[in-house]
Amino acid sequence: MEQAATNAQPTSKRLIFIDALRAFAILMMLQGHFVDSLLAEVYRVPESAVYSTWFFMRGLTAPIFFTSSGIIFVFLLLKDGRPLGENIRVKKGLRRGIMLIALGYILKLNIFALLLLRFYDSFITVDVLHCIGIAILLLVGNYAISWKVPGLFPILLVVGGMSLFALSPVMAKVDWTFLPVLFQNFVTNANGSVFTPIPWVGFTLLGGLLGWHIHRHTSWYLSIWPGVALMLTGIWMHYSSTQGLRNLYEVTHFSIFAELSNNNWLFWRLGHVLIVIAIFTWGAQLFYRYIPKLFLTIGGETLTIYSVHYVLLYGTWTGIGIVRLVGYRSLGPIPAAIGAVLFVVAFILLVYYLEPIRAWLDRVFYPRITYLWHELYKRFPLSHRRAQFFRRLSRRAWWQNRS
Repeated sequence: MEQAATNAQPTSKRLIFIDALRAFAILMMLQGHFVDSLLAEVYRVPESAVYSTWFFMRGLTAPIFFTSSGIIFVFLLLKDGRPLGENIRVKKGLRRGIMLIALGYILKLNIFALLLLRFYDSFITVDVLHCIGIAILLLVGNYAISWKVPGLFPILLVVGGMSLFALSPVMAKVDWTFLPVLFQNFVTNANGSVFTPIPWVGFTLLGGLLGWHIHRHTSWYLSIWPGVALMLTGIWMHYSSTQGLRNLYEVTHFSIFAELSNNNWLFWRLGHVLIVIAIFTWGAQLFYRYIPKLFLTIGGETLTIYSVHYVLLYGTWTGIGIVRLVGYRSLGPIPAAIGAVLFVVAFILLVYYLEPIRAWLDRVFYPRITYLWHELYKRFPLSHRRAQFFRRLSRRAWWQNRS
């Protein structure tokens, strides 16, 4: 979820489509989570055109989000251009990856249960933030490995992404009960994890491959041809990837290709992602003067939006959220649709007023954090190096969402 600073100017058209894509994905996530949590079971009819369309689009949100995260992170990583040890994106990436994994657990905490030293099983399940944190660390690791070898970085990304896709059916058949539940949750959905690094990190690595290509051929992405190439590739993957996997099985007799073709949702969804990216690249070129700056800002505030929506909708910290107040899967289609629209509008307004909110939080909380730090420092003296670390940490307030 690396933040991208873009604006609707002609010189930055190549980046507009990335933030626009991320804004689309996060807004789709908001309505998708709201409707999925509150729409009653009786209305979930696959034969309904409205429901099946919504269900298809909801399934597209996560692949877009994972892929776009890889695109923007690798683009900014390579754009820095400095040696490995001096590249600020390497340092920020390591910090951001660890922070996202930690935040993935923090968002699942229940304050009242914590006071009683009680932890629910859901606390150690793995979700989006864990996977993106791991993905960013892998991107940095691959970049470090390939630093001295020109051309190795994209090879590592495509091999890594495809390998994670290929391992998905294998991992599903393994009995992981010999591992502690904490580690089981990273490799299986059996205990309630919604996302696991295999295969979801594969989307981010392959997105990183596209980010590498955008950096190498920036001027090309100001033309219509990248959209054409992405659109044709996406259509081919939608219609022909299953048969392609079957052909690979017939040639190689590797059972993994047969298993992937029997449940080809990964390459199928990757094709849809490429189609959407193509549409956004064209849209950014044709309408960049008319894209609201607020929409692009939403694309750069995905972490804030995700974190706030998680607590408000599911009530993880207090046990009181919208789902509990309204009733899990208790609404009809019209109330659910109206609620989803209002939910999305509320977060658009949040982003609109986010800077004043952050300024207020700085005024209210930062002096208190500083005072608390000085009091702790007086009572528990630390070495100079550790003191400097905690001083820097105290200046990076969680609400500031600095990239």
